[in-house]
Amino acid sequence: MRATHGIFAALSAGLSLSSAAACSKQGLLLVSSYPFESSPGEIVKGGVTTLKLGNKGLEQVGEISTICGTNPSWQTLVGGDQYYCINENFDDGPGAFTSAKVNTDGTLAFVGNSSTPGGPVHIALFGENGERAITSNFASSSVDVFNIEDPAKLQSLDNKPFPPRPDNETITSRPHQAVVDPTGGFVVIPDLSVDVLHILSIDQTALSLTELPAHPFGNGTGPRHAAFLKSGDKTFLYVIAEKKVSILGFEVSYGTNSLTLSEKFNIRTDGSENAPAEGSSGAEITISPDNKFLTVSTRNETTLEYTTVADGTKIPSDALNTFSIDPVTGELTHVQSAPAGGSFPRHFSFNKDGSLVAVACGGENRVNVFERDVGTGMIGKAVGERVLTTQVNHVIFKE
Repeated sequence: MRATHGIFAALSAGLSLSSAAACSKQGLLLVSSYPFESSPGEIVKGGVTTLKLGNKGLEQVGEISTICGTNPSWQTLVGGDQYYCINENFDDGPGAFTSAKVNTDGTLAFVGNSSTPGGPVHIALFGENGERAITSNFASSSVDVFNIEDPAKLQSLDNKPFPPRPDNETITSRPHQAVVDPTGGFVVIPDLSVDVLHILSIDQTALSLTELPAHPFGNGTGPRHAAFLKSGDKTFLYVIAEKKVSILGFEVSYGTNSLTLSEKFNIRTDGSENAPAEGSSGAEITISPDNKFLTVSTRNETTLEYTTVADGTKIPSDALNTFSIDPVTGELTHVQSAPAGGSFPRHFSFNKDGSLVAVACGGENRVNVFERDVGTGMIGKAVGERVLTTQVNHVIFKE
C-alpha cells in the first residue's frame, strides 16, 4: 500500500478548501488518490473523489468512493459516462481493473471488475472501437490485455512479462504506461527501470499483441510516459524521462510491421541548460487538444511559488512547463514555466477545448484548476482549488 505523509500534512488532514474565484466554465472532475497518513498511525484510505467546478470554485460531490479500491492510480473515461480505473495495490498482492458508470451528478456506479497482476499504474485502450484495454503492471513487470466489449465482464486475455535489464538482472522491468500510435497498429511501453521503450504490433483483426525489438535508452534515463503527434505526413513521439528530468523527441518511421524511432533532441523539462535540481523527477507529458503545444510536469523542484486562492498563502510550487510544437520539424520551443499549484504534480489533464488544466499535486493533496489561453498555450490564474484528505495522483474532466 502506498500511504504517504505529505509535506503539508496538517493542512491536508482535516481541511478541505475551495476557491471563491468565479469561473465561467462548469463541469465535473474525477480525482483518484492513494491512502494518506494524516497523523502517525492514522491512515485515510484512498479512493475516487468527484469535484464540481463552478462559480464557487471546486466543491466535493458526495463521499470518496472505493469502487476502484483504496489505491487507485489511473482513470479512463469513454464516451462521457463509461469509466475505467485500476487499483494499484502496490505492496499487497494483485491489483484490480474496474468498470463503472458515471452518474449525472458525478458519482460512480459499479459495473464490473477483474483482478490484475500486482501494481497496475496505467490503462490504454485499443481496437477500432476500443474493444481492448492494456494495463501496465509496474510491480509485476508485465502488461495485461483485457476484452472490454462487455464492461460488466472484463476478461483477461493475455499477459506479457518483460525481462530484467540484460546487463544487470537485479534491475527488474517497471512498465509505467502504454501508448497506442496514431495508426492504431502499434503500442509503445516506457519501461522506467530497464530504460527501454517496448514496442508491440497490434493485429487489427485478432486484436492481439506481438513484441518487436525495443528501443533502448541510456542507463539511468527512466522513460516514464510518452505522447504521439501526427502532423501532416510525419509522426513524432515525445518521451519524458523521470530520472534524467528531460524530454526526448523522436521522428517515427514505419516499415512492414515495424516502428522505428530516430532521436531528434534531448532537452531539459524546463527548456534550460541548467542541471536538474537534486532529487527532482519528470512526471507527466501531454499534448494539447489542438496539437500545437506540449506540457510536462516535474516533481520536487519547487523553484516557483503559488499563491493559494483560499487565503493568499504563498507555498513552494513545482512547474508545468509548456512548449510550442513546430508542425514540420517537431521541435519544441519553451513558452512558459507556470506554477502547478503545489508540489509533486504527478498528473494533469486538459478539458476538451484546452481552456482549462487540472492538476493533481500529491505533496499537499491539492487539486487545482487553471485557466489556459488556447491561442498562446499560456496557463493563467487558478479558478478552483481543493485540498483532500488523501494523496491525489490523477485527475480528469468529466464534461
